[in-house]
Amino acid sequence: MGKLDGKVVVVTGSVSAIPGFDSIGSATVREVLAEGARGVVVSDINDKLGEAFVKELNEKYGEGHAIFVHTDVSQPKDVEKLFEITEKAYGVVDAIMANAGVVTAEDFDGDPEEVLKSRKFIQSINEDGVFYTALYGSRLMIKHGTKGSIVMVSSIHGVAGRPKVVNCETGEVLIERFNLVQYTMGKHGVVGLSKALALQLADYGIRVNTVNPGYIMTPLFQAAVAAAAATDNNDLAAQESLAAQESLTTEAFDFAQLAALHPLCNDPVKDNEIVPRGKYGGRMGVPAEIAKPAVFLMSDEASFITGQKLVIDGGYTAG
Repeated sequence: MGKLDGKVVVVTGSVSAIPGFDSIGSATVREVLAEGARGVVVSDINDKLGEAFVKELNEKYGEGHAIFVHTDVSQPKDVEKLFEITEKAYGVVDAIMANAGVVTAEDFDGDPEEVLKSRKFIQSINEDGVFYTALYGSRLMIKHGTKGSIVMVSSIHGVAGRPKVVNCETGEVLIERFNLVQYTMGKHGVVGLSKALALQLADYGIRVNTVNPGYIMTPLFQAAVAAAAATDNNDLAAQESLAAQESLTTEAFDFAQLAALHPLCNDPVKDNEIVPRGKYGGRMGVPAEIAKPAVFLMSDEASFITGQKLVIDGGYTAG
């Protein structure tokens, strides 16, 4: 018996942008099917990768277990269509993961035009997209009397900001501050939305919660680390393969800094996963460590949990 036996689940932003490396969304889709769901709707803007992902899933679990629906969550008509197709394909929806999101890092104290441009972009997906997903998804649940679950993906930045860590004696900056003002504002909004909807939808038996991940080894991070390893090992074939991917650069990320923000030093989910560790301890998380708790919140095992934020951050916000 799986946690989601016989259920139908929709996951937005569920395609990995770099084949071979799971995102939080794609890892959740895999976990949903592994836990017995009869159907999962893979929702994303990347048609090519989405169709390929669904083909892979159906080859493993059987035809019809997964379908792909092109969805730009910033467009309400797209989201409405997503749930119309879900109903046509599976009849109902039992659980939803509003995962689609973006991040930009414009200096708040920089050019106001650039700040506003960044703000508008983030709001359209991280806030409006989550709102539209909950709006149309809950309507389908209400229509069929499904006492379902909506899981919204927030962030540790929906709980706390990102500080700059400085050695007070020397003035040395140990960990730089990220310019995530707009992102942090939006992710706090997702937490607020989940709490309000948990009360609003309680009469229908619909639960609403958030997962708040710390810094996770997303496909871009994973591929960048793999590229660095290939360079260190003089693996020319691997270098050429990874160079073909878009936006691969190790210079953009200080993995030791990101890892150091999470005090937890236990082993990752899989022995073979690349998980950067901090110079003085700590590590980054992996997508499966978000997917499994998200699936728990979707399941009947979490039947008395609503309006809560589940922070999954290796201790980032514990101090």
